[in-house]
Amino acid sequence: MKPIIKNKVAIFYPTGFLDGDNASSIITGIDEQEIILKRPEAVFISLKKIIFFNNKGISYLADRLSFLKDECMAFVGFCDYDVKMFNSILEAFSNNITFSLIEKEELLFLFRGSKTVKDKSIIIYSDDQSQKNQIAMALLERKLKVQIAKNEDEFKKNKKDFDLVVQNSYIGNIEKAVAVFIKSNIIIYTLKGFIDSDIFNTFDMKYHKNSIKIGFRIFCFDMSDVSSTNIHGANFLSKLSIDGAEFGVTIVICGLNSNKTTSIITQDLEDAGILMYDDLKSFFNDEEVVKQANIEAQKMAKKTKINKKIISILPDVIESTIQTIEVLSNKKISKKSVKIQSLESDMKDGVVISTVGFYGDVDAISFLVMDKDDAQDVCRILLPEEFSLEELFDAFSELANVISGKILQKFKSKNINTEVTMPRIFDKISEVKKLESTKHGVQINFKIGKKDMILFLTN
Repeated sequence: MKPIIKNKVAIFYPTGFLDGDNASSIITGIDEQEIILKRPEAVFISLKKIIFFNNKGISYLADRLSFLKDECMAFVGFCDYDVKMFNSILEAFSNNITFSLIEKEELLFLFRGSKTVKDKSIIIYSDDQSQKNQIAMALLERKLKVQIAKNEDEFKKNKKDFDLVVQNSYIGNIEKAVAVFIKSNIIIYTLKGFIDSDIFNTFDMKYHKNSIKIGFRIFCFDMSDVSSTNIHGANFLSKLSIDGAEFGVTIVICGLNSNKTTSIITQDLEDAGILMYDDLKSFFNDEEVVKQANIEAQKMAKKTKINKKIISILPDVIESTIQTIEVLSNKKISKKSVKIQSLESDMKDGVVISTVGFYGDVDAISFLVMDKDDAQDVCRILLPEEFSLEELFDAFSELANVISGKILQKFKSKNINTEVTMPRIFDKISEVKKLESTKHGVQINFKIGKKDMILFLTN
């Protein structure tokens, strides 16, 4: 099926039924070659005229879209669907959404393409806070006028006052087999189904170790949707707890009750030092344990020399960071100096610091240090009118995620296969300087307005 390409966006328009038997006729090898040759900014499949679809059909097309995404560095996914279709696709791909979902074709041009929509007012709503923030960040970088609805009531009340409404949409990422998110500087792994020896294969151990390396100390396994676990799954979690003890790591399990495992297995997990809670809510209500997530990080690694790979990726890291912050803050950033040294700064209190770890073809740790007022300005679109320090941390974490995503895109275009950890957030530079990883690296000093900003990159 030949796509229609307009304003640098390619769209396929299938009709009727979409299943495993006919999906291959929608995107053929010839179609793929044409798209690779023309290299549009986006490749989408419209579901407007689809009467029925099943998972096999969508899965096949998602696979072909993933191929085109890699070949063309294109924004890919599905558009023109109803709410039922949207929820069905999200449910079917809950742990591996590598494509995006945009509710209407006209909204595609907000994200990609040469068609101008800069004079339109846009309101955004999603009950997924992370998605709401990602969509807002993406549109702000296109210099569009956006407003985030803080809740559903506000959205329903105000949406009539906007030219365009973005809802029931999803910006896809390459998700891990075990879903990961962060709250209050605690990494939460979401497990589902039956937990057995397969977890040794599906759990990204390198990601976990790198998260420890950048300062995370509490890791929570949400097992609310686990049907059961056997001794092999429990042994994996016990080993994780025991191995992490030397670094001061605490493993927490939420939602593993007597219906999902035996009392003997539960006792073995507790004997391995794992903390057990009925659910996530009861865990986060335990203020003493949660407080430990923000204590000073321990020293973990020996000082290493800066290698050539760190120097080679420095321009990509700098460019991605500056471009993102300048767009969101409307402030010009100037580079003052670049030195190989330990992390040094006159900035003390009143800062926000993110750190993320890159691992794969390149192993690196990046620190971004900003004045708290500047951090608030940059993250303003993600914050309510009145916000707590924790909400600022969450917004700054989203900013770090966006910057990391841009860095990974640049790496991918150069065939550098690298992944990234979740951001760890600090508010005291004295805490960060106690990390052994800040003893030797490349420090880039910037001015954002009249205030200092630091980017520090190390092994």
